[in-house]
Amino acid sequence: MLLQGTDAILVVLLQNTGLPADTTLVNYQSLGAMLAVANEATFSNYSRVALSSSAITISRNTGSSPTTVTASFTAQTWASAGGAVNNTISKVALVYQPTTGTADSGCLVLATLDYSGTTTGGAFVVTLGTLSDG
Repeated sequence: MLLQGTDAILVVLLQNTGLPADTTLVNYQSLGAMLAVANEATFSNYSRVALSSSAITISRNTGSSPTTVTASFTAQTWASAGGAVNNTISKVALVYQPTTGTADSGCLVLATLDYSGTTTGGAFVVTLGTLSDG
């Protein structure tokens, strides 16, 4: 089981404005350090999403050498995203939060994914896809 109690995998959207280059972004281990240089989304009705365990599927391919592990994530939707305040989103950060109350400085950035979309007041859907260690 990936999620054990009050821990969570968070989906954090990053705006295009002020976004550092990938070569810089990968060096930030904590969400707090990343958000010191990158701008989190601020569009109307935005909030971070804590993925439920049913939104994450872990698979192992033991037929490959070495064994590969993949994590697949369901698409996430923000209903009525933007309208009064809109953002252009260029990155999605997947972040491990050890407990519900953990500060951003204690949250580990697992991956940053390229994304391209702008909120307009309607549904904003982010397809996270599959990550692999192989």
